[in-house]
Amino acid sequence: MMKLNCGELRESHIGSEVELQGWSRYRRDHGGKLFIDIADRYGTTQLVFEGDVKRIAEGIGREYVIHASGKARKRDDDTVDTTNPTGSVEIYVALLEVISASKVPPFEIIEEKKKFLANEDLRLRYRYLDLRRQEMIKRVEFRDRFMKIARKFFWENGFLELETPTLVKDTYETGSRTFLVPSRTNQGKFYSLPQSPQVYKQLCMVSGLDRYFQIARCYRDEDPREDRQPEFTQIDLELSFIDERYIKELIERFLQKLVKELTGKELKTPFRSMGYEHAMKSYGSDKPDLRFDSRIADITEDLKSTEYNIIKRVIESNGKVKAMSFGAGYGSADARLDKNYMLKSIEYAKTLGLKGLTWLYVESNAVKSEPQSIADSLGEAKKAIRRKTGAEDGDIIIVCSDTSEKVLLDAMGKLRKAIGDRIDQYNSDYEFLWVEGFPLFERDEVTGRLKPTHNPFTSPTPESIGMMDKEPERMMSRQYDLVLNGTELGSGSIRINDPELQRKALRLMGMSDESIERSFGFLLEALGYGAPVHGGIALGVDRLVALLYRSGEMRDFILFPKNKKYESPLDGSPTPIDKKRLREDFGIDQEKL
Repeated sequence: MMKLNCGELRESHIGSEVELQGWSRYRRDHGGKLFIDIADRYGTTQLVFEGDVKRIAEGIGREYVIHASGKARKRDDDTVDTTNPTGSVEIYVALLEVISASKVPPFEIIEEKKKFLANEDLRLRYRYLDLRRQEMIKRVEFRDRFMKIARKFFWENGFLELETPTLVKDTYETGSRTFLVPSRTNQGKFYSLPQSPQVYKQLCMVSGLDRYFQIARCYRDEDPREDRQPEFTQIDLELSFIDERYIKELIERFLQKLVKELTGKELKTPFRSMGYEHAMKSYGSDKPDLRFDSRIADITEDLKSTEYNIIKRVIESNGKVKAMSFGAGYGSADARLDKNYMLKSIEYAKTLGLKGLTWLYVESNAVKSEPQSIADSLGEAKKAIRRKTGAEDGDIIIVCSDTSEKVLLDAMGKLRKAIGDRIDQYNSDYEFLWVEGFPLFERDEVTGRLKPTHNPFTSPTPESIGMMDKEPERMMSRQYDLVLNGTELGSGSIRINDPELQRKALRLMGMSDESIERSFGFLLEALGYGAPVHGGIALGVDRLVALLYRSGEMRDFILFPKNKKYESPLDGSPTPIDKKRLREDFGIDQEKL
């Protein structure tokens, strides 16, 4: 008797006695014969039941775990399933055993189009059932292959796979939102779950462990967002005696190998590189999607004499007007952008805080609008708008204005991404980009305090160090971000390795000497014992895997993710904790908090 998995049977097995174990999936009763598809991680095989064994099989429901044995035989020509690797063969079952019965599943485990799937929260509630679907199994296996390739690459390049602590010191003074863990043995004291292994991987560099990598679990108590999870995985790297160029070349080689082995596609290196200021001015984002070439053009000067009131008022208030065009094929039967969509875009622009959005289109070599009076009010500026945006026949042009250039650029970046996704006419599958030239600090809009654009440990450029005392906002950082298709994959930097420079940077962020010592005294002490020049990067695994697979949401590639509210429908977490337990085990009296 030959034991096979449910995706293994082939015509070469015809005539052999085989046995299979798996879940009963699809059932079809044709009177004298009963057909059941048995499934596991590897695939599905058709079982055929007749006679006495059919009467036993009639009691089998969906998702029962069964053990079937019998002879492999060729399926009738008119029943061959060419979409299934086992589809030309079936098992004529002689013996059947029910290993485990199943309750009626809350949804069908099907592979049809997404619109036929159960809603996401229901599938997350019964995630162990959803994971039985072949499409989900493919995603789990894809992620597994990703991890194997990653580990092999870094091992072959001399890295040590190291593990940093999960229970760490809380450093709330840096403005981070962390998850706190109370200690029972040290009542009244707390650990923090790490947002990243940042400080500890730097300590590895001080230790002389010059090539560190970790498949790191990270935790951030941030506001919910579509592409976030409160716990996530990243490939974390740190290296000594290197510079930005070395790290970028290393990551490019890694991604080249990864994409080749996972997808068969060749990546061109070096990746494109862009300055932060240029990215913001031209694309309205520090993570622009370069699979399409729509760029923002400043048309403020061209519209100074316009009679169009919305724009006129903004210009009179010293605001800015900018435009960009999209190859939308406007007016054609298959156009993805029409009047209704553009009206919805105007409403979306309002939610982004824009003072005004106007849309135009090019037809028969002329700039037009609906109503035409809008285009007419722009006068001769229409020529400049078309020239600066590069708009051609069939293109849509959006014209946006606001008194705040920051708000304007940010909103246009979001509009650019939304419209680009809508058109879905990309010139490549994977467009990687390095973004550099970030300021070291930025002003917090609420508190007015300086805060780091990356993290508190990022080194300023050598030319910027002299500005620290008098012009800290002009300092530039040695930060580099990696972007793929408009999504930030990771951020890295060369770190500060001088304890006094690190102390000054923390002071500029508003930290007192007492709070610096309390939060980072152990790091500053370590840096004082001879710290090499070092730097690193962290790549988000969940996002990268989803982008490389090119189908499904980020949550589809996490075994047991949280939903959009950061809740787990599977186990009901987060849950309240009994007050008595908090008081007796952890010394926490909620009434006094």
